[in-house]
Order: sequence, then C-alpha cells, then structure tokens
Amino acid sequence: MSNDPEPDVQAAEKEKRGNLYAAEICFLVFIGIIVVWAFLEATTYKIVSSRTPFVIMVPLLVLIAIHATRLWRIREEFSPGRRISGSLRGGNISLNKVVSFSGWMIGMLLVIAVLGHYAGIFLFCVILMRFLEAESWVLTVAVAAGTVLFIFGVFEIAFNIDLYRGLIPRYFMGFRDF
Repeated sequence: MSNDPEPDVQAAEKEKRGNLYAAEICFLVFIGIIVVWAFLEATTYKIVSSRTPFVIMVPLLVLIAIHATRLWRIREEFSPGRRISGSLRGGNISLNKVVSFSGWMIGMLLVIAVLGHYAGIFLFCVILMRFLEAESWVLTVAVAAGTVLFIFGVFEIAFNIDLYRGLIPRYFMGFRDF
C-alpha cells in the first residue's frame, strides 16, 4: 500500500467541484425564475416598451438553457440532491458566496429603481470597487464612468432604447409614481 497523497487530492478536488456544481444549480434556478418572471411580464408591454427586456432576456434565457443542459448531463458526477440540501443548510462556502453576490445584485436593482440605470450602475460600481476592494479613487471613477458610458452608448445611441431613469428623477420630471 502506498502513501501517495494523489488520491486524497483528487477526492478533495472532486468534492470541491461537486459543491461548485450545486452552487451553480441554485444560482441558475434563482436567476432563471427572475428572468422568466421578467420575460413574462415584458410580454404584457407594448412592443415599443418591451424591446429592452427582450434584447436583454432572450440571450440570457438561451445561456441559462445551455448551462442547465450542461449541468443535467453531468448530474451523476456530483449527487445534486445531497449537495443542494447541504448547501441550503449553509454547508457550502461556494453557495454562500453566490447568495452574497445575489444580495448585492438585489441591492443594485433597488438602487436602480430609486436612482435610475445610469446613476445606479455608477454608484454600485463605486461601492464595489472603492469600499469592498479598496481600489484607488481614480481607477474607481474611471471604471464606473466607463461602464456607464458604454451602457449609454449601447442602449441610448446604438439601439435607441431609453433606460429607466428612476423614481426620484421621474418625480422631479412631474411623474407621481409614489
């Protein structure tokens, strides 16, 4: 009998990969539910208003379907039921990271709802880069501004799609949403 650590390394790697797959399934289900709900909601809009959701969600739904198919094919390798139940009890570090990331994304949606896409994305980039990762102010502002300008260019100029301006700007424009 050999004292080769190789099987232990392979087993640990397989366990880690299995936990990541379980986290991927949970995240995919979470995102899938939100995207399908938003897609169905967008079908109730007039076609002019539904362009933005369709431009965003159709490719996202295709990517979700492709990824779900990939995970379905390898499900025997990682026992998804056992791992997901363990993950939901908090025993999976990868899932905890995904849940944390999902919380940040929900926070970004709330900021966008209040301030609008451009101000919300700019503020969210600044919060993540400066206060979570302690990047320099120059880099933080440059990346945040570049991201907002890129999104503005793609949607407003290239696709001629107006993104949501937010509750507060809408209030000052005369809309009484609240």
